[in-house]
Amino acid sequence: MTTTSVVRVERPEPGIAVVTLDRPESLNSLGRASMEQLPLVLWELAEDDDVSVVILTGAGKGFCAGADLAYLAQCVQDPDTDMGEIMREAVQTALALAALPQVTIAAVNGPAAGAGWGLALGCDLRIAGPTAKFGATFVRMGLGPDYGVAQTLPRIIGRERAMELLSTGRIIDASEALRLGAVLAIEDDPLAAALELARSIAAAPGRALRSLKRTLDLSSDRGIATVIGEVEFDAQVELFDHPDFLAGAATWLTKHGAVVR
Repeated sequence: MTTTSVVRVERPEPGIAVVTLDRPESLNSLGRASMEQLPLVLWELAEDDDVSVVILTGAGKGFCAGADLAYLAQCVQDPDTDMGEIMREAVQTALALAALPQVTIAAVNGPAAGAGWGLALGCDLRIAGPTAKFGATFVRMGLGPDYGVAQTLPRIIGRERAMELLSTGRIIDASEALRLGAVLAIEDDPLAAALELARSIAAAPGRALRSLKRTLDLSSDRGIATVIGEVEFDAQVELFDHPDFLAGAATWLTKHGAVVR
């Protein structure tokens, strides 16, 4: 497994990978090295069938402060820089995260701003620490949302609340994020809590977890008849036709007082 100068990857337990943004001196802001290396790590994990859950967190006191503003300023001030190319490179991280077939958990140990909040919102589940803060602060710099925030934030908290946060750039604390439904829980040690949750999730067959996530993604913008008759139907037929189903069913029924013959 790849570990780079600004991204650490660890496997604390079977089925679980922890990806740590490792630029604590800048609250793990995303500079050029991060934008190059983090997608490579995520793409490699996407191909790893032994990993069922990916936890994303930050080293030190921050989760991710968003883009490295010094790097962006340097790009903007260079007349030879093509900002379209810079953006195409920058968004590869968000695209790689969105494409992960594993269940993803953000352990938000500190500030998550701009693209940093985009990374947290791009995960399936989020656990915040007491000092976590969240801000879609793009508008304060004369920018619009990126890293998928234009979709993920209103989908998670509703359009009206998302509009207020996006248009003011207001920063919220962990308690408000919990009230809005932007995080699952607040824990003193968000990484430890994420590992506990990941352990519970990883107990299920990885194949079933991948299918579950794909089914939810495909169902998000389909009519109910299509979800029932096509999306869920196709996924379930494929899962039935696999040894994991009979093995899992036998274990479940035996545990609950029945025996599969």
